[in-house]
Amino acid sequence: MNPVSRNADRTTARQRILHVLAATPAHAPALVTLGEIWLREDKPARALAPLRRAVRIDPSFANRMLLSHTLQRCGARDEAFGYFQQALTIVPASGSAWFVMGGQAEAFGLHADAAEYYAKSLEYDPDSARVWHHLGYSLLETDCVEAAISAFQNAVRLEPSNADAWIDLSSALSRLGRFDEAGEVAEMARNLNPAAVAAWHNWGHALLNLNRSQEALRVFDEAMRLVPELPIMRFARATALLKSGDFENGWREYEWRWRDCQSPRRDIDAPLWQGEALQGRRILLHAEQGFGDSLQFVRFAPQLAAQGAYVVLHVPQTLARLLRDVEGVAEAVSYVPPEMHFDFHCPLASLPHRLSLTLETIPSKPYLSVLEKEQQRQGGALRRHVVGDAVKPPLIVGLVWSGDPRKSDAKAHRVDRRRSCDLADLSPFFAVPGVRFVSFQLGEARRQIAESGLPVIDVMEGVEDFADTAARLSGIDLLISVDTSIVHLAGGMGLPVWMLSRFDACWRWLENRDDTPWYPEMRIFHQPILGDWAGAIGNAASLLQRFSNIYWREAA
Repeated sequence: MNPVSRNADRTTARQRILHVLAATPAHAPALVTLGEIWLREDKPARALAPLRRAVRIDPSFANRMLLSHTLQRCGARDEAFGYFQQALTIVPASGSAWFVMGGQAEAFGLHADAAEYYAKSLEYDPDSARVWHHLGYSLLETDCVEAAISAFQNAVRLEPSNADAWIDLSSALSRLGRFDEAGEVAEMARNLNPAAVAAWHNWGHALLNLNRSQEALRVFDEAMRLVPELPIMRFARATALLKSGDFENGWREYEWRWRDCQSPRRDIDAPLWQGEALQGRRILLHAEQGFGDSLQFVRFAPQLAAQGAYVVLHVPQTLARLLRDVEGVAEAVSYVPPEMHFDFHCPLASLPHRLSLTLETIPSKPYLSVLEKEQQRQGGALRRHVVGDAVKPPLIVGLVWSGDPRKSDAKAHRVDRRRSCDLADLSPFFAVPGVRFVSFQLGEARRQIAESGLPVIDVMEGVEDFADTAARLSGIDLLISVDTSIVHLAGGMGLPVWMLSRFDACWRWLENRDDTPWYPEMRIFHQPILGDWAGAIGNAASLLQRFSNIYWREAA
């Protein structure tokens, strides 16, 4: 039916209903029908009056739920929730009623409640693919991922042609790091519905995390034919380009993060630097992501200073004292006064794009430093504490096994669970003779030192910022750490670093490499398969054994 005919039919239906109501003003079914007509015309505000009257006349479950839904669409959340709670006390004994309750609970963001209501619906209709699908979504939103996968699997078993259910199943599998399965499922969804952009995205995302960046790029490029400017797709494509080493295109695509997962700063009264001349200009470089990103990208400050810029660096307080001594940085501040003037500003992670960075032009010489007196005071104290006055001191190896959990950010928290391990997983290192181990671990994971019983010395007492950590790092021979900010700190100082990397490594470490152009003194030990810390740690422990043998042989 064409739109003109459809609108004419609705107008006719509305006139008939108004005729009925003129004769019988308290006719609840007619009032409900009138409200539904307005809702179908996407005019929920006009539906409110007849639906309110209908509820006063007949406060049934269906009428209260319809009014709640309409109020929700109008933005009257509190009143909508009130009618929702009223309806909850009179839910009919039927699967459809509990399904409606689940849908409205979802609309209120009550995903745990929604899962409960969908489960009740399934008691009446256990073979409803639609209910299983919605149950899976609610469980996924409450981070009950295994249960969500089971629900989605039931949904696709009952309705194999439902591409959306396959897409959601692939998302759930990815959350658990089951990228092989996630990719296969997403490809199946793509085959069912080639126009489903989410299927293409999930497929490419899985390939990217399987270290198959070139294949992921082909998938993202195909998806861009459907939706050329979808931010989530373009940003995923950026990470694939960077991971494959295509910096020329990758850094340009990386700017899509501002339309996908990050918000640009609105509090700086200066234009964004796009590569203009900087002679005699003041530019504010500001942190935008984690500590590690700031430590990695501050290396470009000297290039701006060499162009004649006065560089002010805005970073968290814990970084400011360390980074104020970086070459090219005129000031490092944790607070920017409103009266401070700038000609330009630039996020730190946008500098590679602005400077046309390639793999070959990465500044790789050490750029982070510690004052000599602090090296002697803190680094020297660490060595004396660990080895005393031994004629031939043992090797001192620093350990970090866990990153920041970032529990307030669900996506970051999932990544942290994959990049972190337990101190007990590092036990093969402790079998290497002639080595003393110290811990640079912070946060909740620090408690594992006492719990594990392993001979590792906590050297982070009294540390206030990264400058203190850097001073103490100067007192060790080697750092072994998972992929967290301290590897950037040690790498930027030019210290030997062995990084234990999750299988689905971050884009910055490229693909299938055990070295990195960012930090020449770093060696990377990748999980051979997803979650296999034993493989990565075993390889590192074997090398540490050889390293120790050489050290002590030379001492003999």
